[in-house]
Amino acid sequence: MTSDPRPTPLTPLADWIGAVSALPPSPGGGAAAAIAASFAAALAQMVAALTHGKERYAASHERVRSVLGRAPQLRDELLLLAVRDSEAVERFLGARGEARVEALREAARVQLDLLKGAAAAADLAVTMADVGASSALGDAATATFLAAAAARSAFWAMRSDLDAASAEAASMLSLGLELVEKAEAAEWRARQILNERIG
Repeated sequence: MTSDPRPTPLTPLADWIGAVSALPPSPGGGAAAAIAASFAAALAQMVAALTHGKERYAASHERVRSVLGRAPQLRDELLLLAVRDSEAVERFLGARGEARVEALREAARVQLDLLKGAAAAADLAVTMADVGASSALGDAATATFLAAAAARSAFWAMRSDLDAASAEAASMLSLGLELVEKAEAAEWRARQILNERIG
């Protein structure tokens, strides 16, 4: 990072990439996954904007408007999660003893929030792969693949952060598994759509 060592949602992408590649390891994988999921939401928004108002896609306009209504906020929420993940990693690196255990719990909560956002982005993206402008099918599919990858990353990071014996671990893991399966189902549907339309 050239000017501020702490990335924010307004930090240029090149500086985020530089920060991820440098030591100490914050931001790391969680932040990278959150940024990828934010890109997924942005791509879904772009495809929806291309599709919106075109007579050819009139039957899909309600679903397209729904994507346009949700994607901008989701995109911003996911960028904020990149920052939250970076902060969680910094707290963990600086913690000792019981504070280190609590820092891991907080990191797991951030990953669960990221998983929720990534699954939502996958849903928006596969919706646009299904009903969006045919000229932007590749963009919608890319969005779905990015979101599913971010969801997988968040799920496994959450699992590694959680103490399996903790009271909240079981419910978090159950919800996490449901969300990652939802994102992977969207990814599978996007692949089916590509196979059907491209061959």
